[in-house]
Amino acid sequence: MDDSTTVVITGMGAVSPYGPGVQKLWEGLSQGANCMHAVSELTELPMVNTKVAATVPDTDYSFIPRKIRRSMSRMGIYAYLAAQEALQQAGYENAPDHLGFFMGSTLNSISVWLELASYSQGAHLERIKTSDFLQIMNHSPLAAVCQALKINGPAMGGSEACATGLMNMGLGFLAIRSGLVSQALCGGTEEYHPMFSACFDIMQATSTNSNDNPSAACRPFDESRTGLVVSEGCGLVFMESKKSALARGVPILAEVLGFYSNTDTENMAFPSQKTLEACMRGALASAHISPKQVDLLNAHATGTIAGDIAETQAAQAVFGPSLKINSLKGHLGHTMGASGSLESIACVKMLADQQILPTKNLQQPDARCGRVDYVRSPRQTPLHIIMKNSFAIGGNNCSLLIRRPL
Repeated sequence: MDDSTTVVITGMGAVSPYGPGVQKLWEGLSQGANCMHAVSELTELPMVNTKVAATVPDTDYSFIPRKIRRSMSRMGIYAYLAAQEALQQAGYENAPDHLGFFMGSTLNSISVWLELASYSQGAHLERIKTSDFLQIMNHSPLAAVCQALKINGPAMGGSEACATGLMNMGLGFLAIRSGLVSQALCGGTEEYHPMFSACFDIMQATSTNSNDNPSAACRPFDESRTGLVVSEGCGLVFMESKKSALARGVPILAEVLGFYSNTDTENMAFPSQKTLEACMRGALASAHISPKQVDLLNAHATGTIAGDIAETQAAQAVFGPSLKINSLKGHLGHTMGASGSLESIACVKMLADQQILPTKNLQQPDARCGRVDYVRSPRQTPLHIIMKNSFAIGGNNCSLLIRRPL
C-alpha cells in the first residue's frame, strides 16, 4: 500500500466529562478520576432505578460568537470545540479546502425538542425561533460546525447509536483510502438528557447498584455489574493520507490499519457472539494482519451483563486467552454516539505512552465472560496495534485497528 492510500491520524479533539480538551481527557483517565455523579432529575423520579450519570462540567461558552452559537445545541458546541482542537493539532488555523467531515450522534438535542413540544402544547407556536429548528435537524451539529469553520468538503452525518463515533471514523478512513478526500474530520458527539437514562432503565440496562457511590457505578466485566452509566461528550480525529501528512511535515500520531462493520439481525438489543466475532475478523482481514499481532482490545464493554459476555466470548474465539483487554466505560460512563471516537483518542494516547489503562471498578471478572487477560491495573507494555470495538442497539457493529507510527 502506498502513502496515498495509507491513512493516518494527525489531530485529535475532545470534550468529555473530565472537561474540554484531549489533555483533560487523558489526565482524568490516567488518574482514574471520578466524573460520575447523582442527577437531580433522576433522584426525583422514583420509577427510574438509576440515579447516576457523567456530564461535561459547566463551562462558559460565551467566547463563541453569538452568530455561531445560536444554531448550536450543547452537542453542537462540544463538536465545535473538539473540531477546533483537532484542526489546530493537525497544523491548521482554518479548515483546509475540501476537508471531509463525518460526524453524527445517537439523537439530536432532546432538550431543544422538549422545549419546542412545550410551545406547541400551549399553542404558542409564535415563540418558535429559526435557531430552534436549526438545532434539531438530524445533522444539526455537523451543519453548524461546517458553517462555523467553513468546512466545504463532503459532510455526512452517520447515526448508528452507540457505534456512531467509530462508524464515522471508519467512513472517513474509507473516504480517504478510496480517494474521495485526502483529509477528513471524523467522530461523534452527544449531549446528556435524563430521558436517556430513563429509556435505558426501562430496558434494564442501567447501573442500579451504586447510586450511593457514583464512582463505582459502572463495572465492565465485573461479576457484580448491573449496567451502564449514561454520559456525554465529543471526540473528533483529523485523518489524512500519509502522503498528505508527509508533504505538510506534521507529526503522525497513529495509523489506521483497517475497518469493518456488520449488522446483527437476531435481536435489536442483545448482541450475538457470532456476529461480533465476524466483525472483528473482518477488521483483521481488512488490515491484512493476524490476531496475534493485536496487542490490546479496547472493548465496547458498557457494563451490561449480556453485552460484556457476548463481546468477551467473541474476543476469546478470535484472539485466544492471551489477549489483553480493557474498557474505559468505568472511567467515562457510556458517551453514546461519542464513545467510539473518544475512546479511540485514548487508544492513540495509550500507544504513545506504551501504557494500558485498566478497566476501572473491575475486581472479579464474571465467570461467564470469555477467558482473556483482563487489565485491572495500569500496565506498561509494548503496544503496537490496538483494536477498538463499538456495538450499538439496533445491531450496528464496527471494529477499527490503530497502529503506533512506524
